[in-house]
Amino acid sequence: MAFVRKKTKVYPWPVQVKTPSETNIGEFDTSEFIGKFKRLSRSELNSFNEESEYKALEKVLVGWENLTEEDGTPIQFSKAELKIFAEDTDFVAGVLDAFKSFYGNAQVGN
Repeated sequence: MAFVRKKTKVYPWPVQVKTPSETNIGEFDTSEFIGKFKRLSRSELNSFNEESEYKALEKVLVGWENLTEEDGTPIQFSKAELKIFAEDTDFVAGVLDAFKSFYGNAQVGN
């Protein structure tokens, strides 16, 4: 397969968010959504760990699917919504883990 240089590099990737279970003591519940991740350049990736968590999220997460309110209403991606989610420790951990997995798998495959 030929390598194609793309101007826009955004890829869907599953994100698992683990939260403490309300019903099973000492266990976690896992929920999932699809994150749309921006592929970073080498220089952006090198400085990525120096970013604040919100700036890191803002840099790599550019959309999502299957993210809803408790009543099932879809939550549309926006910077305002992202800022709200950036305060959720479990959400941030899930997104950053997914991003690391995304890059780790990409590097292993090449």
